[in-house]
Amino acid sequence: MKMRVLLVIKPKHVKTLIINSVLLLLFIIIVITGASVYVGYKIMSPIKLAIMNLPTAYEMEYEDVTFSNVHDGVELKGWWIPSSRKDFTTQKAVIFSHSYGDNRERMPIETLKLAKRLSTEGFHVFMYDFRNSGESGGKLTTIGLKEKSDLLSAIHYVKEEKDIHEIGLLGWSMGASTSIIVGSESDDIRAVIADSPFADLETYSRQSFSYWTGLPSLVGDYMVNIAENVFIDLNLSGVKPYVAARLYEDKGLMLIHSTKDGAISYKQSEMIYDNSPNAEIWITKKGGHIRNYKHQKEKYEERIIEFLNKYLQSDKIVFNGI
Repeated sequence: MKMRVLLVIKPKHVKTLIINSVLLLLFIIIVITGASVYVGYKIMSPIKLAIMNLPTAYEMEYEDVTFSNVHDGVELKGWWIPSSRKDFTTQKAVIFSHSYGDNRERMPIETLKLAKRLSTEGFHVFMYDFRNSGESGGKLTTIGLKEKSDLLSAIHYVKEEKDIHEIGLLGWSMGASTSIIVGSESDDIRAVIADSPFADLETYSRQSFSYWTGLPSLVGDYMVNIAENVFIDLNLSGVKPYVAARLYEDKGLMLIHSTKDGAISYKQSEMIYDNSPNAEIWITKKGGHIRNYKHQKEKYEERIIEFLNKYLQSDKIVFNGI
């Protein structure tokens, strides 16, 4: 004889179960929301690295520069490194833009060594710190949104204070993506070299969230949305280098990326390249994120110098010191 056991749940228990479930759901939402705000704050507040070496360590003359962001007045710091060539005067200048969390001198590559090579080849070099980086002012890093105006202000300084009008941009990662956007908007820029850029900050952030945190992408979408709503300056959808690349018709765009880049896939550069009417791309098989120069210095230098000379006008030869 089989016995049937009936589980009877009293209405009171059902009500308690529902309340507990709702409270648990609210708790999870509060925790994730709080974590989203914290992650957003941490992203926008990387630790400021100190500058360890001066251009004199590489036997270069330089000038300490302080200039203001022309839009919001944030004080920015940099170095003006003049061309070391004495046999001609030059109108050529290259502005370096560093990567996220770094500064003009502290990067995975020797930016000062690259600056010296460019200086000996007849280029002036302007190295500066983005807001909230190195010695510059500002309290938040916006991953390209306000950094765009920092770079535009650097261009304004080079043009107005140094009377230089043949200007190229060289940037890495965040600085590369920012350079692409600024280069498309500024009539003062002739050529842009972008090493390891992202193509679309919003898409990249969502796609790479699981990679960086190990959390499901669904949670990532929610956390990104919350962070954007809380931090007005974190406007991921406003940073789209691949869209800016469409405006490169009469100026040059060079993309450099490694297939071994674990932080930003080289496919991001390919996306930018596919959207540009006038670009060239160099996909390397050595190094990692923004480490191309570290693994192939001579080839890297030769390629970017050749590219810059292609778009920046010739210099004036000096005869007998005249």
